[in-house]
Amino acid sequence: MVFTTSEYFPFLLRQFHGETGWDERNSYATFCRAPNAILGFVVPHGLSVSTGRSVGSHLSSQMVFSMVPSTASSIGYLAASRPLFALPGSDDAARARRPGGVAAQLPRTGPPQTQSDILSNPRAGLPAAQLPAGQAPDSQSLVQDIRAGLWRCRWGPAEARSPHTFAGEYLMVAQMYPALASVTGSYTVRRSATSEVGISGVSVAGPRPDVQVVVQHATNHRRWSSEATFGTSGRLFGLRGQYNFGDIDVLDAAARAYHCGSQGDARRVLSEKTHGRLSVGGEVYYGVQESSGGMSAGVRYRHDVPLLSELACVANPLMGHVSLMWTQQLRERVCAAARYDFNAFSLSSELAVGAEWQLDANNLVKARWSSADGLRCLLDTRLSNMVLSVGVELHGGAGAAAPAAEAAAARSGMGRLVRSFGLHFQWFL
Repeated sequence: MVFTTSEYFPFLLRQFHGETGWDERNSYATFCRAPNAILGFVVPHGLSVSTGRSVGSHLSSQMVFSMVPSTASSIGYLAASRPLFALPGSDDAARARRPGGVAAQLPRTGPPQTQSDILSNPRAGLPAAQLPAGQAPDSQSLVQDIRAGLWRCRWGPAEARSPHTFAGEYLMVAQMYPALASVTGSYTVRRSATSEVGISGVSVAGPRPDVQVVVQHATNHRRWSSEATFGTSGRLFGLRGQYNFGDIDVLDAAARAYHCGSQGDARRVLSEKTHGRLSVGGEVYYGVQESSGGMSAGVRYRHDVPLLSELACVANPLMGHVSLMWTQQLRERVCAAARYDFNAFSLSSELAVGAEWQLDANNLVKARWSSADGLRCLLDTRLSNMVLSVGVELHGGAGAAAPAAEAAAARSGMGRLVRSFGLHFQWFL
């Protein structure tokens, strides 16, 4: 069962992890986050409206209403042990302006950064997350915060915190879907600075009631991370982990010196060798009820100085599937990605390319083309406290990877150019 919601609650979860010092990038679950942020975005389907509101400093609500093509709605609440997102002018806005807060993670407006700009002025055009402490931007951007820049590393000023500060920090989410007669919920709690427990579930009422629960324990160290998962659906057990090579302290210090230090620090880092990060990861899972399992393994090389560049490969040997992914930041606000999928058993393949262009602090354009799905475009723009998303999907060529019915329709001239079109309004109060 799939539930569609806005990006508000997932964004608050990222904010919670950022506030409590949890590195989401250091996980095999986010191993391919950079290319997926550019190539895996979702185009709105039909017409839907959602609102996100900070009821209190520790409580937020979300309502989603889909009107076309079918009527559906949901309402949810999120409670956290720490205050999270704050809009300009709210009581929590001042908190967000401190180093490491929400406002300190927002890119600033300015001219694009080219390679020649980097060599002549290493600090030119850096986003606010990479500015020294005390130089936060004047205003916040909903588009940049919630929708853009998931491929970007955040190198904010290091904050001295005691590991015991994180123990007991929690985040709870509950959402109800009346049309589906179902309720979903999750509870995330920090056991220490390096461990976290998450419990999530879904309950469906009706003639065939069902309850499914997933329990996960995660550890997150700078050198390695691991996750153990158990799900009641099919009695599924899973393990996954990631290991990072190299001198992590030196790599982090170099990246932070370039992005948060002085001009001299930036020039010194640029004069040294490329600071690359090599990581390997994998997962295994087994379902007792179906007596079946699976596994995957991946390797990734990434560097963030002066611009992001990442090359990754993920393979599933049991399914014969291999994915090669490349992500390259072309300018300060432009990032492109490409992915090639190949299956050794069926000999089928797919090529996908895409780009994300942050026009300014409140406008974002994404485009993605694949040999199987055609062209997909998304425009996000901010109007006051609202984010308007306009998306369109166009039919691709009727190649071998296209469905048989779609290929036949295209050959007979009956296929339409536009596959789907959607509007999504998000209000944040």
